[in-house]
Order: sequence, then structure tokens, then C-alpha cells
Amino acid sequence: MGNRVEGENHEQSQHKDLSLEEIIHLANKIGLEHVEKRRDAERLELLRTSIRSRIMNKIEADSMEKIPEARLKRLAEANPEYITLLEEIAKLRGESEKLRVRYESYRNLFDAKRTMISYKKTELKTL
Repeated sequence: MGNRVEGENHEQSQHKDLSLEEIIHLANKIGLEHVEKRRDAERLELLRTSIRSRIMNKIEADSMEKIPEARLKRLAEANPEYITLLEEIAKLRGESEKLRVRYESYRNLFDAKRTMISYKKTELKTL
């Protein structure tokens, strides 16, 4: 945990030295990573029902008796493969959200630096 905090503090201290162009580049890079993670999570979310149905079909095929639909669904949702899928969706959503926050932070930093540059230019003109 200490290394993650130290890494974040190091990244934050470097924000002061970034030019507007570098901030734009980083925001774009992180924004695209965010889109990819969100896309991956949404893809798995769309496949969720199909995967659960496949698991239900396998459970039913392996059984010697007819299993009611509601019970099949519960068994499928308790299946390790389905649980792994849900964990992967949650992980991708979490990563996507972290990237969204970083993107918004760089966007806010860009706005703040641009405002400071404008303020300094105005201040120099009044001298």
C-alpha cells in the first residue's frame, strides 16, 4: 500500500512541472485507456446472460433429472465460472472508474494552469 501512495504522490508532484501540451497528451492517453476498460466491462456485461445460459445448459445436461428453471439459474449463478465473470466485470469497472478520475484530474489541472497563465499575462500587461 505504501508504494501505491508514494507513486501517486510522485505523480502529483510532477503535475506542477507539466506543460499544457503534456497535460493534453496525458489526458488523451488516459481517456483512451478509460474508454477501452469501459468497453471491455460492457462487453462482458453483455455476454453475462449468454454465459449464465451456457452454464445452465451444462448443469441440466449433466443432471439425470429435470431441474426447474429458477433452481438452474441459482445453480448457474453460484458456479465458479460465473462468479469469476462477475469479479472480472467488477475489476474492469473499478479500473475504468480510476482512469476516469485520473482523466478528469488532468482536465482540471489543464484548466487551472490555463487560468493561471491567463492571469499572469494579464498581470504582466498591467505592470
